[in-house]
Amino acid sequence: MSVPVATVAVTSRLRTWQMHLLAAGVLFCFFMIPAPGAYGVPVAWLLSVGLALNLGGWRPFFNQYRMAVWAMLALIVINAIAARVSGRALSGGYELLRSMSLMIPAVLLVMQVERRQVLGWMKAFAVMATLASGALYFWYFSQRSVMYEIYRWADVHFGNVHNLINVSALSVLCLVVILMLERGWLQRLVCGALLLFALWFQWVLKSEGTLLAFALCALGWAAVRYGGVVRAFAVAGLVLGVGGYVVQMLWPDAVQAALGIRLGGFEIRSVINARVLELIGQQPWFGYGMNNFKGLPQAAIDGTAFLYPHQIYLEALFSFGLVGMAVFMVMLFGVFRHCSRTAVLSDPLAMLGFLGAVYMAGKGLTDMKLIDLQPLGVFMIAAAFMARADSRGCCSEQAQSGFVGMRAVSTDT
Repeated sequence: MSVPVATVAVTSRLRTWQMHLLAAGVLFCFFMIPAPGAYGVPVAWLLSVGLALNLGGWRPFFNQYRMAVWAMLALIVINAIAARVSGRALSGGYELLRSMSLMIPAVLLVMQVERRQVLGWMKAFAVMATLASGALYFWYFSQRSVMYEIYRWADVHFGNVHNLINVSALSVLCLVVILMLERGWLQRLVCGALLLFALWFQWVLKSEGTLLAFALCALGWAAVRYGGVVRAFAVAGLVLGVGGYVVQMLWPDAVQAALGIRLGGFEIRSVINARVLELIGQQPWFGYGMNNFKGLPQAAIDGTAFLYPHQIYLEALFSFGLVGMAVFMVMLFGVFRHCSRTAVLSDPLAMLGFLGAVYMAGKGLTDMKLIDLQPLGVFMIAAAFMARADSRGCCSEQAQSGFVGMRAVSTDT
């Protein structure tokens, strides 16, 4: 007995559409997470997670990431109990849950969607983001200061300029991936031209934190891609880059005196960092709770209250304390433990995930709120993009055995 050809054709078309929707939804979330919700990320999140669950995506996700799931739930409970204001900590727990839920469709995307479809959607998003940046740049090109005009536009329409910078930066990384993996010379030429403009756009916006993050991406890639002397120099560069920034934050006056320059936006960040370190020292074990920085009177500086510490690593210590940080590190280990170097060097999604994760980790030194979909959502999607079978191959086998919604239709009985 065989399945009718018409049924097979309909099922095949349905599967193709589902895979395109999955790829479009997950990649849209990855690129547009920094943008305000009005740009459609909440809708894309719901559709992507809903589609993945409908296709049986929960089981392969849970088979791979149960350690991370249980650690996350334990962290939320501990943090809510220890927090100054438990309700705010629970709102942070919701952000953790929302971010990790993005791994469900991302895992399914890696397992099921063809490389050609993935590259097609990556090209589409990168081109659209770069053209949008170009339109914004040339709209204000005749103004006295293009940078300040774009800043004002971003404050009104994009939440703040850093959201715009991060969306543009992720498109830069996507263009880099396409340029490294695309074989057609014409498409490489077009992507190269778009990449040059996208980098120029970043230079116009003059975000020191973004330039630092790009440098860390280049060094991180060199450390993964090469061995020997190149890797040693890349690792040394990473240590010096991060260490230099830490020294600059801890002793800003000495750095300014030694270099003879002003630190610009880093000056106020060094003051905030110093206050956060004081607060951590006063309550080191369990911290103050997620999302509790804003309402803490002691966190204000000269009567000015800040929404968050503007440094994701200090925010983690402030929010979780040493005990919570241990649980948080277990969660991150569970999230990233399946990452594959081989995939990062050859697969477009894995390569994009690696660069996106390093970028967010680098940008988090100077800006961003940790307990939010940006950057947690990018970290979670990136981890799923980089995940492959471990040395025993058990991840792949468990995932495939758990996946029940997208089996290929066979014409045999």
